Amino acid sequence: MSKRPTLKLPGQAPQKSPPTSGTTNSTPLPRRGDVLNYVFLFAREAQAGRDEGVKARPVMVMAVVGRRVTVMPLTTKGDDKPASSLAIPAPVASAMGLGGNTGSSLVPGELNAFEWVGHDLRPIDKTGSFLFGRCTPGFFATALDACLHIKPLSRD
Repeated sequence: MSKRPTLKLPGQAPQKSPPTSGTTNSTPLPRRGDVLNYVFLFAREAQAGRDEGVKARPVMVMAVVGRRVTVMPLTTKGDDKPASSLAIPAPVASAMGLGGNTGSSLVPGELNAFEWVGHDLRPIDKTGSFLFGRCTPGFFATALDACLHIKPLSRD
C-alpha cells in the first residue's frame, strides 16, 4: 500500500492529523480556499469526449460537503482564460503559493466536483504535498460570489 500525500503548506512541517471521520484515510479534508494541484477537466474537453483533463493546474477549493470537494480552476500563463475570468492580484497569488504571478486568474464559469481523495490530485514536489497555499478570505468571498450558481461537472 502506498502512502498518500499529506496536505500541508510549502515550507511547513508535516502535520499529524487524525483520520478523517468514518474512514481509514489519513489525508485530511481540504478547506475552502485551499489551492491544490489537480488535473482539471474543462467543460469543452468533456464535450469533446475526454474524461481526463489535459494537465495538472492549480485549483481553489470552493466547497467541501462531507467528502465531496468542489474546485475552480486557476490559469497562471494566460491559457484557457475566458472573458469571465477573475484576475488574481499579485499579493493574493503569492498567498495562494503561485509566487505572485501577475498573469493568474480564476475561471468562475468552470467547476469540477470529486470525492476526496480524488485520483486527479497531483503532488507538487518531492514532499508529496499537493497544496500550493491558501486564498485570502476577501478574495475567496469575491470568487465564491462569482460562482454561486455554477453547476459543477461531476468527475466520478
